[in-house]
Amino acid sequence: MTLRFAHAMIQVRNLNESISFYRRALNLVVVERHEYDGASLAYLRAPEGGAELELLSEQPWAYAQHPEKGRSHIAFTTVSLEAEHARLTALGLSPGPITPHHANGKLQTRFFYFYDPEGNEIEILEAI
Repeated sequence: MTLRFAHAMIQVRNLNESISFYRRALNLVVVERHEYDGASLAYLRAPEGGAELELLSEQPWAYAQHPEKGRSHIAFTTVSLEAEHARLTALGLSPGPITPHHANGKLQTRFFYFYDPEGNEIEILEAI
């Protein structure tokens, strides 16, 4: 059996605000939307295709009492980490510092984090 990664889901309070954030921050586009009892969801992906990000907005929101940062984490790669960091900074999204990651005595990658409106952590990795 061959598996292909389909999507990752994160929960959000405000679906339209989150769609707008991911469109602005990561250039993701909505490819599908659904409404059903107590929940709304949207699937987003890069214009070039690939795996999708599912945004799920349930009412009432299960995390209303504990909106701690970093409870969910998604990662994207880029060929120009500095340019992406500068772009997100210009958008006012406050990315953290670019940090090198070493393992086994060797540079593996460099990365930085920033957060969506719900506190979900987004990692941007350098494609090495």
